[in-house]
Amino acid sequence: MVDMAPKLGRLPDVHFVFVTGESYYEATKERIRPSGALESEQLKLVPYLHNMAEVLVDSELLVGRSGASSLAEVTAIGLPAILIPSPNVTNNHQEANARSLAAGGAAEIILEKELSGELLLERIGAIMGDESRKKQMGEAALRLGMPDSAEAIAAELRRLTGGRTR
Repeated sequence: MVDMAPKLGRLPDVHFVFVTGESYYEATKERIRPSGALESEQLKLVPYLHNMAEVLVDSELLVGRSGASSLAEVTAIGLPAILIPSPNVTNNHQEANARSLAAGGAAEIILEKELSGELLLERIGAIMGDESRKKQMGEAALRLGMPDSAEAIAAELRRLTGGRTR
């Protein structure tokens, strides 16, 4: 995002919410400031979102990591995604998670070692500029979702325990 900031004008109809995390907020803000993007209405830089569900529902595309909880949210609401799996997780499980959504047509993957501001901007522009593709990705995400997963887990636990509770 920092490398993309000076080029956001190439996607004038796209608005970005960039969540840095509390510990990276000030340094990221200082790195982006020279681009002028912080003064535009196109970029909202925040350290944390307390209303993530509301922001996701109002979004057209997610760019983010590919932890299981994030992907559960994306598939529950049918949100197309560009996933950048963290390479710093046990058994590289985020890449496996991302590949499952990509194989289902709901996401694109950019490996962190390949990531650049230019590549990310191109991928965002390609998806945001193609309503049909964006719709297809969202529908694919919905098909991959399991909104009744809590009920399924509870039923499986009841089955495994013969309905016993402690």
